[in-house]
Amino acid sequence: MIASVKNVLTTALEAIAKQKDSLDLLKQSLTLDLEGAVSILKTANKVITTGIGKSGFVARKMAATLTSMKIPSVYVHPVDALHGDSGILELNDVVVSFSKSGETYEVLRFCELAIEMSLQVLSVTSRSNSSLATLSTAHILAPYIKEYDSANILPTTSSTSALVVADILAVVAAEVRVDIEAALRESHPQGMIGQLIMQSVEDVMHTADQIPRVQPNDRLIDCIGVMTAKSLGLVCVCDAAGGLVGVLTDGDLRRLIETGIDIQNSIVSSVCNTSPVTVQPSDTLHTALTLMENREKQISVIPVVRDGKCVGVIRVHDIIRANI
Repeated sequence: MIASVKNVLTTALEAIAKQKDSLDLLKQSLTLDLEGAVSILKTANKVITTGIGKSGFVARKMAATLTSMKIPSVYVHPVDALHGDSGILELNDVVVSFSKSGETYEVLRFCELAIEMSLQVLSVTSRSNSSLATLSTAHILAPYIKEYDSANILPTTSSTSALVVADILAVVAAEVRVDIEAALRESHPQGMIGQLIMQSVEDVMHTADQIPRVQPNDRLIDCIGVMTAKSLGLVCVCDAAGGLVGVLTDGDLRRLIETGIDIQNSIVSSVCNTSPVTVQPSDTLHTALTLMENREKQISVIPVVRDGKCVGVIRVHDIIRANI
C-alpha cells in the first residue's frame, strides 16, 4: 500500500522503469519464431485471436488492428468457443492465443480443437515451457520481470509485453500482405487517420500569390520583407521559370543574423538551403506530416513541387487544421 499521496509519483516512476526493463527483456528474447509466426499469418484465411481476462483485451486489440488493415480477423472468447463459437473456424484459419501462464484450461482446449481441425496455432505467453507454448505451431515469449503492484499479481508489465508482441505481429503481417495506407484509406473514412490519408497536399496548400517567393539574386533584407508579408515561416527561392532553387526559413534567417552577416548586401542564393525537403501536390497529408516529423530536426513548413517548379507551401498547422 502506498503510504501517502507524495509517494504516488515515486511509485509511478518505478512502474515505468519496470515496464522498460521488461520491454528490454522482450527485445533480447525475440527469436526466429517471430519470422515463423509472421509467415503463418501471411497466408491465413482469417485470424482468430483468443484469450481470457487481460490477455483477452490484448487479443481483442490485435484482431481490431488487423481488421482495420483489411485482414479478416475476429476475437473469440475461449469459453464461448467451447460452447458453439468454435464453429467460426474454417480451413486455413490461424488461431493466435494469448495467456500469461500458458496453462488456462479454456484457452488450451480451444487451441486443441483448432489443431484437431488441422489449423495452425500461434501463442504468446510469459513462460516458454508452458503447455500452450508446447502445443503451438509457433510460440512467442512475452517475458516480464515483475508486475508493478506491490503484491506482484496484477497483469501490468506482463500485459504490456504481450500487447507489444500483438502489435508487432499485426503490423508486420500487414506489411507483407497489404498496402497499409490503401487499406486504412478504406477502413478509416472518418477521424484523423482517415483525413490524413484521404486528403492530399493540394487540398490544403498555399498557392499562387500566397507563396512567399524570392529570386536567387535578391538581397537578404528583401527576403525579410517577403517573409513578414506572407507569414508562412519561409521564402521559396525560385528562378525565372518558377523552378525551386532553395528555401530560407525564418529560423535560418535568425541564425544568419546572429553570425553578423551583412543582410543589406548578401544575396539569398549564397545562404539558402539548396536541398530542401519537398512534397508533391498528390502526396497525402500523412506523407507530408511524416516528412516533417520523422527526422532528427523537425520542420514545420515545406515547399510543394511539381516537375521541379514550386507550386505551393504547406505547414504542419495546415495539416492540423484540416483534421480538426
